[in-house]
Amino acid sequence: MDHYNEQLIRKLSEPKDIFLRILICFLTSVVIFICVGAMILFGFPMLLIIAAGACYLAYLLLSGTFTEYEYIVTNNDLDIDKISGKRKRKRLITVKLNTVKSWGEYTGKSDPGANATVMASDATGRNIWYLDAEHEKYGKVTVLFTPSAETVYNINFGVPHSVRKKLETAEERQEKETTDNA
Repeated sequence: MDHYNEQLIRKLSEPKDIFLRILICFLTSVVIFICVGAMILFGFPMLLIIAAGACYLAYLLLSGTFTEYEYIVTNNDLDIDKISGKRKRKRLITVKLNTVKSWGEYTGKSDPGANATVMASDATGRNIWYLDAEHEKYGKVTVLFTPSAETVYNINFGVPHSVRKKLETAEERQEKETTDNA
């Protein structure tokens, strides 16, 4: 049976993203103010083209500050892509799931022996999972990501039997929650 799953995660805005957006808006306003003022004082209508170009550049820069991650599980592969501004896609890493040494919910401690770490989570700090694996290009890597239950289920079939997790079904999880609340 083939296992396939796609998941799109939107990264929450961090303070540096918000600061960058404010800076872009401020600088764009300054350029527009200077262009319109110079056009009125000196009568150069070509400055309107520069002002319009500044607005378009600001739009491109602002939309580029929004980031999404896409996780694609295809049988024995986990591909993680970074999507900037819904228009620029970059493959962060492809992990062969049969090379996974350990994986599970992230508790804040990463593997000190990892040569590279790929951070592809939603930046909420909740429901983060880690995956330690061997990569042909980077050596030992740690991947931090925010998978859905379906993505976890599909990853679990690709990893070696020695590191597989016992996953609860949705019914078992709901039954456990109702007994805990009672």
